[in-house]
This record gives sequence, C-alpha cells and structure tokens, in this order.
Amino acid sequence: MKKTLNLLAIIFFVVAGFQVNAQTTYKFGHIDSQKLLQSLPESTQAQATLEAEGKAIQEQIEIMEVEYRNKVNDFVENDKLTLGDPKKWSDIVKADKEKEIQDLASRAQQFQGVAQQKIQAKRDELFKPILEKVDKAIKDIAKENKFTYIFDITTLLYFSEESIDITSMVKTKLTAQ
Repeated sequence: MKKTLNLLAIIFFVVAGFQVNAQTTYKFGHIDSQKLLQSLPESTQAQATLEAEGKAIQEQIEIMEVEYRNKVNDFVENDKLTLGDPKKWSDIVKADKEKEIQDLASRAQQFQGVAQQKIQAKRDELFKPILEKVDKAIKDIAKENKFTYIFDITTLLYFSEESIDITSMVKTKLTAQ
C-alpha cells in the first residue's frame, strides 16, 4: 500500500511538472541586424573609412599592374626583334628583364595579400565596438521586455508574425545612448 501511494505521488508530481511546463509561454523577437547597422551613423562612418582605405590600396595595385603590363609588353616587343637588330637584348639582359617581371608579379601578389589582411584588421577594429554596443542593446531590450529568444532575420529563413520586430527598439536605445 505504501509503495502504491509513493508511486501515485511520483506520478502526480511528474504530471503536474509537465502541466507547468506546458503552460510556459515563450516570447520571440527578431531583429534585422543588417538594416540596423546600415542605419547607424557610426557604422556608416566606419564603412566610409574602410572604403577610403580600400580605394588607396586599389590605386596602388593599379599602378603595379600598369608597371607589370609595361614590362611584359617591352619584353614581348623585344622578343619579336630579329637577331641582328641592335635594340634586341642579349640573353643576360633578357634573363634580367624576365626576373624583374617575376619579382614584380610576386611583389604585387604579396602586396594584395597584406592589404587584404590590413583591411580585415581595420574592419574588425572599427566594427568591434559598434557590434558590442548593438549586442548589449539587444540583450537589454530582450531582458527589459522578457523575450525568450531573439533571432536575426538576416540568417533566418522564416519567422512568424507572432514574433516581435525589435529593430526599432534597439535603434532607439542606441541613439539614446
């Protein structure tokens, strides 16, 4: 009899626990982080800084490309000359010019790699504080409004109409700071 009462008590608590969990409501929110970032002045300023640096790097790359093309064209044109032509390079000069072209191509490739790393580092440096600020604002809004989950719709395939768009709330919080 005692075992039966214990078993009934356990069953009661388990069922009651499921009942409580079944009644728990979840509050979902979503945010369009791309739209939010594009609307922030500091994000626009950071993007302009990156574009200016990218433009300067692109100009340097174009200068190197012109120099490379000129050297290759000179090499090809000289190679077309006949053996008796006094303008034709000797084998030593030709080998030296070929090495110059290879070195220039190597330097240009190395420059592009380093430039990409520097741009990425600059992007991280400029956007890290902005993203931290946005993340904090999202967490604050979620806590203040008792959201269970906040989803970013830029990476989400579907969201329900029951989900609350908090993009404007976060933007308001960020502009108030």
